[in-house]
Amino acid sequence: MDRFQHAIEKLEFEKVRQRVCKYAASEIGRSFLESARISTSLNVVQHNLVLVSELKHLLEEENGLPLEGVHSVREPIQKAGLEGTVLTPKELSQISSTLRAARNVRQFIQKRQQSFPKIWSIAENLHTDKVLEYNLDQAIDETGSIRPNASKELQSIRRGISEKYEQTRKLLAGILKNVSELGFAQEDIITTREGRMVIPVKSEHKNRVHGFIHSASASGATVFVEPSETLDLNNEIRSLQFQEQREIERILRELTRQVGNERDQLQANLLILAELDAIHAKAKYSLEIIGIEPTLTPTGGVKLFHARHPLLLLSHGRDATVPLEMELGESFKTLIISGPNAGGKSVAMKTVGLLTLMAQFGLHVPASEPSVLRVFQNIFVDIGDEQSIENDLSTFSSHLRNLKEILEGADSESLVLIDEVGSGTDPAEGGAIAAAFLESLTRRGTHTIATTHHSALKVFAHDTDGVENGAMEFDQATLTPTYRFKSGVPGSSYALEMAQRLGFSENSLRRSREFMGQQQAKLENLIADLEAAAQRHRSQLEAVETEKSRLDSLVQQYESRLASQSAELRELKRRAVAEAEEIVENANAMIERSIREIKEKSAEKQAIVQVRQQITKAKEELRSQREELQPEEEKSGSEALEVGDFAKLTGGLETGEIVSISQDQRTAVIVFGNMKMKVATKDLVKAKKRSSTYKSPLTESEKPAEILRDLDLRGMTGDEAIPLVDKFIDTAMLVGLHRVDIIHGKGTGALRKKVTEYLSKHPRVKSFRIAEWNEGGTGATVVELSGS
Repeated sequence: MDRFQHAIEKLEFEKVRQRVCKYAASEIGRSFLESARISTSLNVVQHNLVLVSELKHLLEEENGLPLEGVHSVREPIQKAGLEGTVLTPKELSQISSTLRAARNVRQFIQKRQQSFPKIWSIAENLHTDKVLEYNLDQAIDETGSIRPNASKELQSIRRGISEKYEQTRKLLAGILKNVSELGFAQEDIITTREGRMVIPVKSEHKNRVHGFIHSASASGATVFVEPSETLDLNNEIRSLQFQEQREIERILRELTRQVGNERDQLQANLLILAELDAIHAKAKYSLEIIGIEPTLTPTGGVKLFHARHPLLLLSHGRDATVPLEMELGESFKTLIISGPNAGGKSVAMKTVGLLTLMAQFGLHVPASEPSVLRVFQNIFVDIGDEQSIENDLSTFSSHLRNLKEILEGADSESLVLIDEVGSGTDPAEGGAIAAAFLESLTRRGTHTIATTHHSALKVFAHDTDGVENGAMEFDQATLTPTYRFKSGVPGSSYALEMAQRLGFSENSLRRSREFMGQQQAKLENLIADLEAAAQRHRSQLEAVETEKSRLDSLVQQYESRLASQSAELRELKRRAVAEAEEIVENANAMIERSIREIKEKSAEKQAIVQVRQQITKAKEELRSQREELQPEEEKSGSEALEVGDFAKLTGGLETGEIVSISQDQRTAVIVFGNMKMKVATKDLVKAKKRSSTYKSPLTESEKPAEILRDLDLRGMTGDEAIPLVDKFIDTAMLVGLHRVDIIHGKGTGALRKKVTEYLSKHPRVKSFRIAEWNEGGTGATVVELSGS
């Protein structure tokens, strides 16, 4: 008998096994899982868990192994090696399908052997025999029927049968027609009896149709006659049918012989396919429970993080199942769990035992990393009522018998799980027996978890080295269990509190406390106070940790933003200088053109000198700004703008004075020397003082009183508009604008076309586009200026 059988039954491991079996793709895979045993070898358990992990990764990346077509053909393969055995077409078809599946699985894993080396170490041993597979497939189809062309002889025989059938049918059709015309036929059909073709004749006319009577209908009104004219043809058909059966038998015997020759390899294939199917099923189950491959230890303790009972996980779902955090075996070997009834003590204990069985069976466990499990050589369980009237055993007697067996068999490599230790008898005596029992197990190093309501055992755990108290948390406000485990503190049974909640009278509760005794009452009150304090401290700790996480996150965000903004600031400075260089170069070109115009108008040389001086001064200011970008200007740019303040256009070099601001603070009018322009306040950067005295290079007649960002051309022709557009762009470039809007209206689109053609050739136009719906739509064009 399996040493773990009792634990398997008590911990309901079979329910987990059956769940895994549902994921098996074949009967042999299910049989493999059902017959597999709990392993006690650390190396074997680790190997099995790694195999499941590899196949789980395969399932996550692809659809898993191609296990379709695997059949349980162990018996037919075994029979094939016996003298005189002939396998049926269905058995041979299933063997062919399984052989093909083995080849598909091997090829599938071989292509991925670098990613899944452990699985490949199993699959590479699969035997493939394309000749046998081909012969079986050529002779037998997917339904298990012999193919017409299974052999040339069979094909010839069946062709002959078909031809004879056709001859006989035609001959019988003529005879039936004559018989029907004479009124002798019961129906105008040709049927078969005993493999021979016959016609239905009325009983009263059976002697008028020459031939052999094969049978009669149930009513006797019809007899089935084989006319004498078709006797020879029917005989030939029957002869061919006998030949067909002999040929089929010969084919089946030959295929059976070929299968028998490969019997050992085919049987080995079944074992490998069964193992791969079982691992495949375990991997699918791991996906269902969101399982992990636990860390295993041969001598250490058990550490569970966010562990869940797999059966509760299946019935209640992940969110409704409270996770378990528990340690056992490092600083203490024995854990005594106390707490209220239905508070989760037994479930917590069973979770440890069941997850241990799962891991040693080669299953992933529903927990979080870095959970650690011990590979135990034995698991002893005493859970539930095993009283027996037939064997004259009471509940307590049964409990004592189990404790005796545990004491005789448990050692340092055993896990012991005992529910309600010392219960079923006088509390004082039961507690004493339980304390002695637990002390003995602790001394020998046995890993033990016991649940109890005995206060004496709580004191025992507190006073004994290697023994630790544990409790299931209870919400004192609602008097309901939370199912959370706490290590290091005992739990109260909360019997009086539950009675109070259920409506017991105050007098009854008072008398209960008196009967309970002063010391016991103090102990229970102390435990309750400790639990209440622990809950408050835990809530405070959770709040502090939450706040710390929030602050850490904010610090990271601020540091990230600071680094990002510093990089952006450096990039903006670089781009500003580059744009300024473009503006100066562009201004230089425009002023040179202005100089030419001045010359053409015979202007004085003094005007030309003045323009050149302005260009030189702008270049000097740019060089100065490249060497030192003044941070105080950037700082002042974030301040609110007022009338009288000095400001610069974003990316511009010249400083102007703000003379007016709109009521909504969105636009402002700023004066640059003799020029005045209206701009958005968001495009202005406040400056401490005027950086230079700027004079427009334009003639007095060309100086606009106010420079706007948009030019309205509506109502003009293309020839009228283009000169204005050219002048508008020159002026905008000169004052440092990088974007302007040209309003041409929708109309027929002719004016827009003329303007866009001009813009596409203008050297200072970086790009242009149709305005957005909120910028004027197709009635306006947005122009980006570059100075190139």
